[in-house]
Amino acid sequence: MEQQNDNFNIDIEIKRKKIRKRKKRWLRLRLFKIINVVSCAMVFLVIAVCMILMKRPEISEIENRTLAKWPEFSFKDYFSGKYTAGIENHYNDTVPGRENFKDMVASIRGCFGVKSDEAKIHGTIIKKDNKKPENKVIPSETDESTDNTQHTQESTEKPVTKEQPTEKKDNWDDPAVEGEISNNILVYKNRGIMLYGGSYENGETYADSVNAFKNDLGDDVNVYSMVCPTPVSYYLPEKYSDLSGSEKDNIKHINSFLSGVIPVDAYSALMNHKNEDIFTRTDHHWSQLGAYYAAEQFAKAADVPFAELSSYEKEKRSGYVGTLYGYSGDADLKNNPEDFVCYRPKNKYETEYFSTDLSEQWEGSLMMDLDRLDPVSWYLVFMGSDTQVAHIKTDVNNGRKLAVIKDSYGNALIPCLTGSFEEIYVIDMRYFEANAVSYLQECGITDLLFAMNTFSATGSNYECLETIRTQ
Repeated sequence: MEQQNDNFNIDIEIKRKKIRKRKKRWLRLRLFKIINVVSCAMVFLVIAVCMILMKRPEISEIENRTLAKWPEFSFKDYFSGKYTAGIENHYNDTVPGRENFKDMVASIRGCFGVKSDEAKIHGTIIKKDNKKPENKVIPSETDESTDNTQHTQESTEKPVTKEQPTEKKDNWDDPAVEGEISNNILVYKNRGIMLYGGSYENGETYADSVNAFKNDLGDDVNVYSMVCPTPVSYYLPEKYSDLSGSEKDNIKHINSFLSGVIPVDAYSALMNHKNEDIFTRTDHHWSQLGAYYAAEQFAKAADVPFAELSSYEKEKRSGYVGTLYGYSGDADLKNNPEDFVCYRPKNKYETEYFSTDLSEQWEGSLMMDLDRLDPVSWYLVFMGSDTQVAHIKTDVNNGRKLAVIKDSYGNALIPCLTGSFEEIYVIDMRYFEANAVSYLQECGITDLLFAMNTFSATGSNYECLETIRTQ
């Protein structure tokens, strides 16, 4: 009997020990969970506090753009939701340390082991409807150049310009297909290519605004339109041709609506030099070499002298990674930098700058010192910024005064024209705050060149032309 009691007591003690172990294990597990929750909460709290208190960036150097600003309050915008959407956009676009985060994400992607000549598709794929508008007179498809003649077209019917989204092709995720699409950027053999949307209707509005400038300035001023193509026209693989609109057709369509305005055929001028470095691989801008060939075409149309490329001082730097890396975060672009080349004119000239409202004036340099710029900002070598008005006085004595209304593509053109005009005025249509027609008349210009890429002429920037003409 005593033996049974002893065994019973031993069993109870064993069960108690097991219960105590289970309780300790449960307590440790619970404590671990509490520590995890508290740690995660602290991390998120620290991040939230940092996001609130840390200084938010105002510009992105790797994207070469001004980041979203805090919206101005109005009751109309508040009740429509536009104001709160603007606040959300501001916070999303100005995350502290955003450039470092982009680099980190690109580095992580680079560890996936996918080679640059394999397909990596990101973002929404939309096929472009490249049909020309009906009942419109468009230059022939077989004509490789845009006519340097004046055209006037009248029509009561608007073209159909909608882009119809379609489903992905079955072979787009086939590893045998080369290229990478990141949002609206295709990366192919270490070259970034922005896919062009295009709008015939917007192009017509652009032409109307340019024609209005011509009417306002009168017959004594020669007006030119140079809509500049981008890399998509020259380097887009055939297999991806249905993902981009036709810049060539859109430029021809614009030119067919010009009245009294002389079109400048930059498309063909660049096509003749396609195998040269006319565009950068990692940046959405053209190179200055491409701008030089376009400027040469303009000089022919304007009948002014033009300096040979050999008369410039060539400057070359290695290690350039431009804006397309900032837009796409693509590791292939980051890990394959290119050479940046600029050409400095040797003739004599002086440059002065004005604020966009013309209230301030200061002396400056037409081309900046590359040593003073970060490599990602080397394209800023041309005049340094878009948010200023430039005036260049040269040693040319031909009485010709040129004004250039442009986007950032126009910046690289200006040094190529210092040997062609006596004076050059440069206005960025996105930032000018005075009435452009009055200003050009006061400056006594003889020639006006509109120089911008297709994304501006047929995108949202074309609206700026009418703004600066009438404000």
